[in-house]
Amino acid sequence: MKGIIMAGGSGSRLRPLTCDLPKPMVPVMTRPVMTYSIELLKKYGIKDIGITLQYLPQVIEDYFQDGSAFGVKLHYFVEETPLGTAGSVKNAEKFLDETFIVVSGDALTDININKAVKFHKEKKALATLVLKKVQVPLEYGVVITDEDGAVTRFLEKPNWSEVFSDTVNTGIYILEPEVLTYFKAGQKFDFSQDLFPLLLEKGKPMYGYITDEYWCDIGNLQTYLQAHYDMLSGKVKFPMPGYKIGENIWVGENVDIHPEARLEGPCYIGDYTRIREGAYIGPYTVIGRYNDIGPHTSIKKSVLWDYDILSRCVEIRGAAVCNKVDIRERVSIYEGAVIGNGCTLKPRVSVRPDVKIWPEKVIEHGTMVQCNVIWGTRMCRTLFGKNGITGKLNVDLDPRFAVRLGAALGAELKPNKRVAVSCDDNSGSTMLKYGIISGLLSSGVEVLDLGILTTPILRYMVPYLGLAGGVHIFEDSRVDGNVGIHFIDRDGGNFSPAFERQIENAFVREDFQRITADRVPKVQSFFNIPLFYTKALEKAVDMDAIRNGGFKVLLSTPSRLVASIVETIFNDAGCELTMAKDNIPLELEKAARGQYSLACYVDSNGEEIELYDEKGKKVSREVCDVLRGILCLSANEKKEVVVPYTAPTVIETMARSMQGKVIRTKTSRYALMNEVIKREGNGSGTFLLYSDAIALLLKLLEVLAKERKTLSELIGTIPRFYVKEKVIECPWEEKGKVMRWLIQEETKGNKVVELFEGVKVQHQNGWALVLPDSEEAVCRVYSEGVSEEYAEELTKFYEDKINWAKKR
Repeated sequence: MKGIIMAGGSGSRLRPLTCDLPKPMVPVMTRPVMTYSIELLKKYGIKDIGITLQYLPQVIEDYFQDGSAFGVKLHYFVEETPLGTAGSVKNAEKFLDETFIVVSGDALTDININKAVKFHKEKKALATLVLKKVQVPLEYGVVITDEDGAVTRFLEKPNWSEVFSDTVNTGIYILEPEVLTYFKAGQKFDFSQDLFPLLLEKGKPMYGYITDEYWCDIGNLQTYLQAHYDMLSGKVKFPMPGYKIGENIWVGENVDIHPEARLEGPCYIGDYTRIREGAYIGPYTVIGRYNDIGPHTSIKKSVLWDYDILSRCVEIRGAAVCNKVDIRERVSIYEGAVIGNGCTLKPRVSVRPDVKIWPEKVIEHGTMVQCNVIWGTRMCRTLFGKNGITGKLNVDLDPRFAVRLGAALGAELKPNKRVAVSCDDNSGSTMLKYGIISGLLSSGVEVLDLGILTTPILRYMVPYLGLAGGVHIFEDSRVDGNVGIHFIDRDGGNFSPAFERQIENAFVREDFQRITADRVPKVQSFFNIPLFYTKALEKAVDMDAIRNGGFKVLLSTPSRLVASIVETIFNDAGCELTMAKDNIPLELEKAARGQYSLACYVDSNGEEIELYDEKGKKVSREVCDVLRGILCLSANEKKEVVVPYTAPTVIETMARSMQGKVIRTKTSRYALMNEVIKREGNGSGTFLLYSDAIALLLKLLEVLAKERKTLSELIGTIPRFYVKEKVIECPWEEKGKVMRWLIQEETKGNKVVELFEGVKVQHQNGWALVLPDSEEAVCRVYSEGVSEEYAEELTKFYEDKINWAKKR
């Protein structure tokens, strides 16, 4: 008699455990579960065994090889495409030239095969199905037999309304070779869905052998853990590996158990594992090979694979931890959780019940993981970046994330506050908008849906309407597939870092208030906001001056809303606007010299602008920033301009020539906007210049018209300046050391060192600023010099210093 083990499927219900190996290779008591199928067949004299393979076949072949190490002879049959259970066995038809038994490679059983075969032969059956009574048959094929054992009916994985028996198909069959003649090779064919109904229809002798012996289909985490519990308690008749050292405590070779560690059986500790001082290994725990269990760590009813490192005071309850997982101090993992291969859980992470973390993920310090972590590589406690939240649509930021985020914001704002929500015209942004609205409503916050806007429009409308805040969702054109979420405070600026932390904490803890159903507010919808805002922009500039300028402007923007607003304003001003059909440089190449007064590109969110002068020359980002400063000085009655700490000193030169003043802030968007609002108010035209590309364009046209200058002539009034910026890789753990060493070194001499933000060092012919980035593992070097060469030299000088400090 021959045996065939079905090991083809990948096992989707055990996906976190099996996504980088076939399910039959999942370890049970430190050995692949398929090992027990081989031993079962061998126990009853079946040593000529075929194995059907489809998912990662080489992994199984490399492990079992020809089977000689297991005392059997193995033959492999690989499906190039999935053929179903019967189709995969058909692949081995030439090998199966006598009565054969089919077993699953991912089931654990100690069934007496001889009794089942004897029954098969006595009944002269063509096919015999091994059956077992279970309490919940929904995940199995249900079978009913008559008094003689003949199969009369079966149904694959019914719902409760369809259940007609508690006797289920175990996936173990005794078959005659003839059954394989009822369908063609290469045809997708399943035993329970196709072959057995066909045999029943044709009246072929098919019987069910009911067993009361142990059988467990390892198809999900609960049955996977239960298989271990059953082995530890002796319910399944397979010898325990290793040797006993106490009451139902088994250990492998060279296990190092500290005298003050406590083990309570039944449990198993694998080869070369170390159990440190004060650790507790509770009942029904299996720990694999080469693990390091930290001091005062507690593990109960859990399964750990191999090469895991657990730091001190870790708690694991009823969970599965795969290979090479790094679990830092005071991490808690609760019932039903799965931690995939190669994950890192940083200190004080809490993994809630039934959460699955796919392989190679990094869970940041203090994170409470409430839902499955499947995509991406990291789950961070920090939600907010330099300017709101960004991430991959439907990967990092999905509807569930949006609802939680809205609820967290509502929790911090408190009920009965009013919040505006808007988005761009991207369908993914709309999806997230409704999620955020739902979360806000659930916490009792009133929501005004302002429709399709840009962030600058929302900045203007929130204080105008007297709201507590606003949220805008938009497509982030800098990274394909990314979306961004901007949060606006009641003054039109960004949320403070302290308030962002409050939202993050509420999000991580899911500490949300829930109002009763009768108190859920209604959503108010507004759809005329862009037109209202367009009129506000026109009031902020001298439209007559722009009209008299007779401007011809070439505009490119991916935003239909931005294009519509600019078209309306230009129509009102009587100026000529041409929408670019291609990118700006190509359009300007085709245009006649001087055809346009200027050209510009406005990003999809209406915040950033690229300028080209009347000669088609692109204006650098640094010069654009200086231009913004000039326009703000001209628009502000106090002759004040707010600029980030990294701005060039030429702005001070320009301010002095205009009898103005420069106020420098830290480089964050919050710091800049907060200072502008504090000094100039949130409804002024100057406020719009800091936040809205369209407002900046209109103010630029007004100044050009009033001064009767072209854009190149206006730029020509700016003294020449030379600035450089460079990004230098610097691991997070090195940043503090680098900055400390720089401060120590630079303060030794007579140089002027400023520590307002980062380390800024004044030199005789310029300055350099070293600023550690808040989002990336880099430091940024900004420099300004009397010449381009000197600015480059300064940048290189501090790049070398940073690299040298990292190696110290």
